[in-house]
Amino acid sequence: PAGQLSAGQKTRVSLAKSLINAPELLLLDEPTASLDPDTADWVRGYLENYCTRHHASILLASHNMAEVERMCDNVLMMRTGRIVDQGTPAGLIARYGRQNLEQVFLDIARGTGHAAQSEVAATRQ
Repeated sequence: PAGQLSAGQKTRVSLAKSLINAPELLLLDEPTASLDPDTADWVRGYLENYCTRHHASILLASHNMAEVERMCDNVLMMRTGRIVDQGTPAGLIARYGRQNLEQVFLDIARGTGHAAQSEVAATRQ
């Protein structure tokens, strides 16, 4: 019975169900959150290959910025329910002067660094 599955098993079943009809658009919310690192890495690779083979796209909601950096061509950053910035992972990293997307995410979430300067400039306009 499905009620006896672990969180990771439920995640794998959910992913399998989402792929069964070979959709061109996948809507995924934290698709690897309950998976062990090895399985999560396999799932990310599988999804990347799936998109290439099926010319599909993924709309991914995630707090895992390493996953976002690896899988996404374009990123929307949100704070308090509002989109505050967008761009490619590399573009956001460069704009914020950071080493990775996790650091950019933390700047935005905390309102520090470039994110704080952007908010001040936006309030003056």
